[in-house]
Amino acid sequence: MGLVGDWALNFLVGVEPQERRGDGRGNIGAVRNLVKHNKEAEIKRINKELANIRSKFKGDKALDGYSKKKYVCKLLFIFLLGHDIDFGHMEAVNLLSSNKYTEKQIGYLFISVLVNSNSELIRLINNAIKNDLASRNPTFMCLALHCIANVGSREMAEAFASEVPRVLVAG
Repeated sequence: MGLVGDWALNFLVGVEPQERRGDGRGNIGAVRNLVKHNKEAEIKRINKELANIRSKFKGDKALDGYSKKKYVCKLLFIFLLGHDIDFGHMEAVNLLSSNKYTEKQIGYLFISVLVNSNSELIRLINNAIKNDLASRNPTFMCLALHCIANVGSREMAEAFASEVPRVLVAG
């Protein structure tokens, strides 16, 4: 691995450099163990975080917009790491009705990435999009237009076929 690689491996996981073999594969076993350990640690950490988020969403205490945004953003990140997400969709839809840009933005981002076009939440999402397209806030209108473009379901196309050109022409 070389001096720097041996030092980094020792620093990161406390693995002492092994005798270097003639073929240049000195610490390959240690690297395999590091990757395996990190994947197991990642899964353990993610499962713990998913349990925490699930308990926050199901808790008796209502979450404020910032907390919902934070937990929905964590779910999105976990999904982007390659793990399945089977909850939090309704909380993301609830963020769409917020008057705060950052909360609405995270809601739309989650919807654009995780909600498929066959979801039963599409009607609720369409209502939120209609409200944002009808608003006079150009930022909210842009978020709604981006969501329509990213999700692009047949139901959305039918629902917004007349509104999208009107919004675009109105500028």
